[in-house]
Amino acid sequence: MNKVLKWVLISVGSLVLIAFLGFLWFIPPFTLLEPEAFSDPAQNAPPSLDHIEDPAQRLLAERGKYLVNSGYCIGCHVPLGDEGPNYDLYLAGGMEFSTRSGTYYSANLTPDPETGLGRYTDEEIKRALQNGVRSDGRLMDPGAMPWTLTSSWTEEDLHAAIVYLRNIKPVYHKIPDPLLVNTLDTMVPGD
Repeated sequence: MNKVLKWVLISVGSLVLIAFLGFLWFIPPFTLLEPEAFSDPAQNAPPSLDHIEDPAQRLLAERGKYLVNSGYCIGCHVPLGDEGPNYDLYLAGGMEFSTRSGTYYSANLTPDPETGLGRYTDEEIKRALQNGVRSDGRLMDPGAMPWTLTSSWTEEDLHAAIVYLRNIKPVYHKIPDPLLVNTLDTMVPGD
């Protein structure tokens, strides 16, 4: 009986191995695509800053563009479409995050005056990036907005990032209010 069981297990194991190798043979490997096919969409997402006429202002905005992109803000502030990030809504927010205190949606970082940063002062934006303090004075949940990563930016870095964000295309994109679990949470719905 042990001999039969041994041969059955060997046969089943062989069939599983053959099936797995066949699966690997028929799926298209990633090496068929150039690496740029994966990185180009994110690299090409940031809009051009050629419309800024003042060379000093454009240089400052380019520095801000570098900071915003190297900080990978697009990872959270570009909403997802059916086939991945929707770069037509570059930095327009809306991605959903769940933390222990509730469900949050990334903010619209475009200069739209109704749904984006256009309704905030530079100082309010700096305070949010540097200290995690919202415009109403309450602390942001670092699980929803990792402001601790931008807290080490210098005043010049913060200014450059804000100049960049003020000079990208405004996108009207209404963001849902957070859904809070903990009533003692420091976040406020609607802000």
